Amino acid sequence: MPDRTGLLPGGTMKLPYRILVLDDDESTLAGLVELLRDAHYQVTGAATYDAAKRLLTVGSFDLLVSDVRLRGYNGLNLIRQSTADHPEMATMIISGYDEPMMQLEAGRYGAEFLRKPIKPSEFLETISRALSRVRRKRRWPRKRVVGGFRVTADGMPAAVVDVCYGGLRLEIPAKQPLPDHFDVEVAGIGLHLAVEPVWTHESEDRRAIVCGAALSSDSNPAARTWRAIVDRLSA
Repeated sequence: MPDRTGLLPGGTMKLPYRILVLDDDESTLAGLVELLRDAHYQVTGAATYDAAKRLLTVGSFDLLVSDVRLRGYNGLNLIRQSTADHPEMATMIISGYDEPMMQLEAGRYGAEFLRKPIKPSEFLETISRALSRVRRKRRWPRKRVVGGFRVTADGMPAAVVDVCYGGLRLEIPAKQPLPDHFDVEVAGIGLHLAVEPVWTHESEDRRAIVCGAALSSDSNPAARTWRAIVDRLSA
């Protein structure tokens, strides 16, 4: 499964994957958009073929998900054109009709294929498989914190040396391995951030661990508070 966000060794954060969903059935569209947002993707819905074309012209997406039959239009035509215009973007076709040739046609253009009715687990698995082939690196710029500030990381005193909306870089004066998930408490305000270490290495003097940690979620209240803190910090 591809990382939906990730702090890179350089200290920057990849943005969440952006997905465009096209379906002319409004209830189906709303359900798919909600399902993907609950899975922490950044999602835009389009109810018409023309609306999706406009969005592809003005925006950048990692994945296009399109129904086949769209009130006089064929979603496969949009997949075909998008493959030519946006080769870095993954594509996926969904269909409620028994059309064996449609799956073959989708495969010709490198698109995933899924038949309706949609099963949430199968849909998310197919989304993940499609995104695993996306190699674009879009990032949140980092902000270095002059002098750092103190936090508690996994119960140990630590210093934050740079930050971005999706995570932070820590210096922790300890050498034991960090767990796959741990808590960072920002001193004085009672803010607790659930984070996941993405990379670690020893400091130059070998007295501390330097760790790039990504927020486990970018949509909960703690993450929103963290983004406000990042905005206020002086680089």
